[in-house]
Amino acid sequence: MHAYLITAKPAGWQRACRAVRVCTARLAVGIALIGLGLLVFAIRCLRPIVNALATAAVRIELEISIRSGLPSLGATLGAHLTDEFIKEFRSGWNTTKEGARS
Repeated sequence: MHAYLITAKPAGWQRACRAVRVCTARLAVGIALIGLGLLVFAIRCLRPIVNALATAAVRIELEISIRSGLPSLGATLGAHLTDEFIKEFRSGWNTTKEGARS
């Protein structure tokens, strides 16, 4: 005699519930992907506008600093941030760890 695996066919309401569950999951994923795509599209469209506004702000600041004779705040802050970054980078690069041998 051969062994047979006895299985029951799902009832109609079980098949309907499974179909609803699958469709709901696919719809939720589709809505999430569409929302994410729209967000990425909006960010990519705004980037040139933000770049143009930043460039205009830098030019205006430079013009005002030239006319007033005062140093521009953006350049001063940028120089100090760069100096601090260089110090942190060098201190992190030059420190030797305990137990590490070269």
